[in-house]
Amino acid sequence: MIFSLEITISIIAVVITLLLLIFAVDWRYFRDWIVVFLFKCLLDFAWGSPVVNLKLLDYPVRFFPHYYNTSILFELWVFPTLCVLYNQVTRKKGLWPIIYYAALFSAGITAIEYPLELYTDLIEYLDWSWFTTFYTIMITFFASRAFIAFFRWGCDYFKYK
Repeated sequence: MIFSLEITISIIAVVITLLLLIFAVDWRYFRDWIVVFLFKCLLDFAWGSPVVNLKLLDYPVRFFPHYYNTSILFELWVFPTLCVLYNQVTRKKGLWPIIYYAALFSAGITAIEYPLELYTDLIEYLDWSWFTTFYTIMITFFASRAFIAFFRWGCDYFKYK
């Protein structure tokens, strides 16, 4: 097997994400983080596929290219894990820190993605921009935060009913 730059970057992303899951996630809140992870996978996959089918983005090098048009590595592994970390950081925070950390996490992801778009074949912007990446990532962080708040409320509300 020939290791291209794209495959090397993908392997590094898998390893870093696994290490983050093992060492950075507070697993005392396992139930919450599994819910966030699965919600984020569903949201990203449901949102990412139409974006690719509408020819806004392309992923020339990706896992299982005959089955998926999207980057399943990012949408089903890296981004959900980062979302778990975002929700962990903002777990007991108010509105402004939630917004601040969403912007910070989104800026970090965008700062990594944009050079990948320029210098690799992992992602290609067709009718897209780095700013579109930034604000759509922020929206999904907010959506996951709202969903886990709703989930926690529902668990507390229906606990003894």
